[in-house]
Amino acid sequence: MKRAINTALTIILLLIPLFVSGNGLVTLPQIETINHNGVNIFYAHDMVPQCTIFVSIGVGSLYENAHNAGISQMAAQVLSVGGSTQYPNINEYIDSIGGRYSVTASFETVTITMRVHQDEAAKAFAILADIIAHPLFNEQLAATARFMCKQQIQQKQDDPMTIAMEKARQIVFGDSGYGAVMSIKSLDAITVGDLQQLWKRYVVKENVRVGIVTSLNKETVVKHITPLTAALPGGVALDYTADVEKAKNAISANELYFFEKDIPQSTIVIATIAPSIHSSNRYALEVGNYILGGGSFNSWLMDEIRVKRGYAYSTGSIVRMRKNIGLFLAYAQTSSATTLSTIQIMKDVLTRYKTSGPSQQQLQWAKEALLKSYIFEFQSLRDIIQYYMWLDYNKLPVSYIHEYPDGIRSVTDDAITQSFERIGAGYIIVVVGNRQVKQQLEDSRIQYKEITM
Repeated sequence: MKRAINTALTIILLLIPLFVSGNGLVTLPQIETINHNGVNIFYAHDMVPQCTIFVSIGVGSLYENAHNAGISQMAAQVLSVGGSTQYPNINEYIDSIGGRYSVTASFETVTITMRVHQDEAAKAFAILADIIAHPLFNEQLAATARFMCKQQIQQKQDDPMTIAMEKARQIVFGDSGYGAVMSIKSLDAITVGDLQQLWKRYVVKENVRVGIVTSLNKETVVKHITPLTAALPGGVALDYTADVEKAKNAISANELYFFEKDIPQSTIVIATIAPSIHSSNRYALEVGNYILGGGSFNSWLMDEIRVKRGYAYSTGSIVRMRKNIGLFLAYAQTSSATTLSTIQIMKDVLTRYKTSGPSQQQLQWAKEALLKSYIFEFQSLRDIIQYYMWLDYNKLPVSYIHEYPDGIRSVTDDAITQSFERIGAGYIIVVVGNRQVKQQLEDSRIQYKEITM
């Protein structure tokens, strides 16, 4: 039996990563990759007598469209409260052994997390194997999950920033990927059969990665994990698609969209596409965004909008580069009276930034801040394991851990201006504001398109 297990796995001992943070040399704990029955397992030995298991499935809202938006969130909710056929009351059982259990959905993954004492590790792996093989998708649990997802929609309707960002994504990316926003209609259309089909389609060996942080030795982990990897059927990983040309067409006219809401403040979001995480501009965009709006009070947007004029309490920018495509957002919340002025300032800042770029002092400040904060990606063994799983999902080499600081250091002001010249070439603007703001737009003869929920 031992020989059979050994032939079913390949162990890759990863060199201990070293990188420089500030003036110090940081040594990360040793991580091992175990390819077991065609499944990538990331293992780290811990001194605390516990076992934490992450099962990450490559599917999330970026894999959805307008017709099934929210299905990954619903699947996560069903499994959170239901578990598997053998463990239908999974939370009660996990609580009884002093463990923790959760299922979360994101843009790109659905992740099952289980934490137990080391003495309960074998049982934890067995439960996870049963969830993989026999997830409990039934009408009652689906109805509960649907209700919880609808509650999330209701809560978001009270948040102008969430409304503005979701509407911006929908306009730029259409009805799929970043533009797939769950709605009452899409949730009502999702059936138990749809959830089962989602599981069948995406829960396959090549599309699942497992992270383990435990005090148990590697041999014991390999023994316990066999039922879990055996429960996964063979199959290729199905990736999400990104229609870049369609997104480019959506932003080419630089149009303004208005969503009327009876609120005292306006929320403004400027949105456009960004490249994937594999882009050669990746580091320049990250450093450049930190200077533009990601670096709190030292950023350009904060200085121009809040510090100099006092127009906004909240303003900044975000760049998210994912496996196949990215997203850039600049935002501000301001009073109704200063909405149009703030929009113009944001546009002017983007125009000036892509031509003049940051100063050398700002460039150095941003690099040092990003390099010093990089260490927070690795605060615990669980963080490190999840980082390795993230690398694996994105098809990035382990050497990326070293390459990231080097890439940040290599960024020049010319690289930033070139990158943001593409960012500023086309975008859309979404404003969530009251009737007073709408009247200002009309009085100023600013062309806009009105949007609703």
